[in-house]
Amino acid sequence: MKKKASKRAAASTSSGTATPRTRLDTLLQWCGRHVSLCFAVAAALWVLALYWKAFKSPFVYDDLEQILHNPALLTWRDTFARFFFLPVGFTSDFLGGGGFTYRPLYWVTFGIDRQLWGIAGVNGFHFTNLLLHWINGVLLFQLLRRVNVSTRTAAIAAILWLGLPINTEAVVWISARAYLLSSFFLLLGLLFASFYLVREKRITLACYFALSLGAILSHEEGFLLLPLTLLLIYATKRGSRSTWIRLAATGLVADLFCIGVKYWVGAHGGGGSHALWSVGIVFWKYLGWIAAPVHMSIERSTSLPANHFSVAAVAAWAAALALIGAAFLLRRKAPIATIGVAWVCIALLPFCGFVFIYQGMAERFLYLASIGFTLAIASLAGMNQRQWKGIALGGLFLWMAWGAWRVRARVLDWETPVSLYQSSLAATPHSASIYYNLAFSLREQGELDKAIANYREAIRLRPTYQRAFASLGEIYVQQGKPAIALKEYERALQLQPDDTSTVINYAIALGDAGKRQRAEEEFKRAIRQAPQKSAAYIDLGNLYVQEDREDDAIRCFQKAIEINPDDPLSYFDMAVLFQRKGRDDLALPFYKKVLRLKPDDPETLLYMSQLHIQPESN
Repeated sequence: MKKKASKRAAASTSSGTATPRTRLDTLLQWCGRHVSLCFAVAAALWVLALYWKAFKSPFVYDDLEQILHNPALLTWRDTFARFFFLPVGFTSDFLGGGGFTYRPLYWVTFGIDRQLWGIAGVNGFHFTNLLLHWINGVLLFQLLRRVNVSTRTAAIAAILWLGLPINTEAVVWISARAYLLSSFFLLLGLLFASFYLVREKRITLACYFALSLGAILSHEEGFLLLPLTLLLIYATKRGSRSTWIRLAATGLVADLFCIGVKYWVGAHGGGGSHALWSVGIVFWKYLGWIAAPVHMSIERSTSLPANHFSVAAVAAWAAALALIGAAFLLRRKAPIATIGVAWVCIALLPFCGFVFIYQGMAERFLYLASIGFTLAIASLAGMNQRQWKGIALGGLFLWMAWGAWRVRARVLDWETPVSLYQSSLAATPHSASIYYNLAFSLREQGELDKAIANYREAIRLRPTYQRAFASLGEIYVQQGKPAIALKEYERALQLQPDDTSTVINYAIALGDAGKRQRAEEEFKRAIRQAPQKSAAYIDLGNLYVQEDREDDAIRCFQKAIEINPDDPLSYFDMAVLFQRKGRDDLALPFYKKVLRLKPDDPETLLYMSQLHIQPESN
């Protein structure tokens, strides 16, 4: 009896104490069976914890022109007509002719966002960027597991990559979405390539071809899919030689097709020479930014080193070659780290001077290349001997924690344009472009004196900065100082006489200074330069109104309406002119036209209330 009681007691005790352990074992077993789902959830929480404050960030920098004020995104017809059949020109504001790009899928995503969220829904645009970044992390995890990387190493590498501080520019800056989108197609393409190496299905090869097109038509970086596919073939050694040839040939055909399309639409690269001497220095700079970006900047053109022979350039080249050689020699002992180094070289070296890039350097260029860096680091940390493994993993955890803190701090910099540019100056204090954009943002806030100081600093760094001179002129007009404004406009026009917008503003300042004859000459000069620009006709018409040349003014406003029938300003000015002449019957139709184009405009409603005839109710 005692024995049976003892068994019952033992069973009872065992049941009572083992239940929590059993639940934990059950949970672990469930996670083991659903590794992909668990990683996806963990990655989503990780990205959200790092980047949730990005939803507070407004449109900044290139977002203003490319998204907020881009008329080609207003309708689907305009979007497809503009971005599928025409190239997009790069500015030549940095290091030379920027050339043209052809990224139709990138622009389509902005069109989708505008339809879903509206132009005021900047949070929706950020959501799309964060979603792409998270999906890329999940795809990376799946890809690494497919190439025989252990689940733990794959998870560590993917989590590290998702939290790299240097990638905040690509994630938070909406206009940098091309890198997220191209990487999405590229990683998915590599996954389908791995599927094809195992099971040679035509549909898989067709998907790989389509994804190759998607990667390239999102960003030129998509051309890297083919060399990365060759790296995948080397890493897995799956499939037969004929399988490898078919896969590589498919990627090559996709590349050639995209090159043909780009040539057909007229998209060509920028004009500039290669920077081969500085390749090594740029390479190590980039690696330093991945590992420890103490300061970051939205604009890195001044970070590019000089391209000439020097001891530092030769030493950097030698060190880069030594790294590649060491990875090759250790390919058997550390195969995963070798693959990581090879990935970095394939994805990064084109940005280091082998391919001309009009603005030199940029942090977003590292989005894809940093995958190889985190893979190499994660694999090396797990390879240490038992007594050192704890130290290596502990150091890796501290690096990841520092990176998370740096990401959150950098995301806060993006909350306002002023904070973004001011923090960027810590990394690139000689960037005239950042001073210019900081001045513009301060001007938008009404801090005109600070704006002037920053425009002056931009000019000090770049004495030929035409836009900075023109912007100074605009501020001085705003401050009621036309004489000073005229000097700034004249300096701007000396640098770029054919800048029609500056010519128009110069003419307006001349009129404000009482020099109406010269103002008229400048307006006519602007019309000769850009006969299809309605603004010059409108401003010239207003000058004629001041001179009581009403017939000339009417002709100018009519011409402006003919050129741009959707501009409410020309209708409004015409209506005011007729109202002042006492012709309310002629003014009323123009006011109605303004309200159709700009509903409930308060100034128009105010003027209409002063008419001596009442508009008919609809």
